[in-house]
Amino acid sequence: MNKIDPMILGHNQFIGVSHLSQDAARSRVERFSDVKKVVDTIKVCLDLDVKGMMLSTHPKARDILEYTKIEGLSEDLNFYPLIPYAQGYVRKMNEKGVIGLLRDVLEPASTSKKFKIMFKGGIGYLRKDFMKLLGTLLDLELLPFKDFNVKAIFLHNVLTDLGIALQAKEQFEFYIDYIKDNYDAIPAFGTMNFAKLIKTFDEWGIEKPLIMASFNKVGFQMNPSKEECERCLKEYNADILAMSTLAAGYLKPKEAYEHLFSLPNIKSVVVGVSTEEHAEKTFGIIKNCFKE
Repeated sequence: MNKIDPMILGHNQFIGVSHLSQDAARSRVERFSDVKKVVDTIKVCLDLDVKGMMLSTHPKARDILEYTKIEGLSEDLNFYPLIPYAQGYVRKMNEKGVIGLLRDVLEPASTSKKFKIMFKGGIGYLRKDFMKLLGTLLDLELLPFKDFNVKAIFLHNVLTDLGIALQAKEQFEFYIDYIKDNYDAIPAFGTMNFAKLIKTFDEWGIEKPLIMASFNKVGFQMNPSKEECERCLKEYNADILAMSTLAAGYLKPKEAYEHLFSLPNIKSVVVGVSTEEHAEKTFGIIKNCFKE
């Protein structure tokens, strides 16, 4: 498997997500309401040798992607799409209906690309071929990332964990093959229950998956428990992109990453930063830990 970047810039702060408080989320929305401030943060991170960026298909993603291209940054960045942005679909469908939703999603595509996607989806619907429909949904989600460097594509933890609960082995296998064959990228998975996911993948024969999961010193968002997640990390073979490493700001970078990199199979870290000082301190410590 191709290696992913060891340090990946997270995106939650750019779209107003905070696991700490609503006040923190509102503050982030205000701070990054101007996409130029987002791009300024990306520039700081590139200077710190952070070449990867996680990005959901949030409405703001298109502006961020376009601005990185205008600023001449896109060639130096590897993007890691997190799909789907389910909340956005529900809101748009309520506001505009199904046709309005499709029109908005297809907006950035060329006429020929729109026809190809709609034709494939239509045939899938008529034949009740739900795998074709799944492929169409993936194509729609990934439209904004056309012509950008994409190393891995992460299935959102909501869908991953739902699929595991439903024992949807066939759909997971389809996703893996579709991403490899159509996007030449690593099919990857977000989860809020690492232990359950890796055990199920092992039963299904899905080898050495790339998984984004919470790992931190205090067990924040580590389900079913910190102990079980760390036990499975040692027992099963997977490449891990660690998230929630600072436990929503509860941990200081030094103690957080000294613990994190004492664990096996941690290949990469995704972390959101809001200021230049925060970026320099956090990524500086991570770089030193990787060197050790």
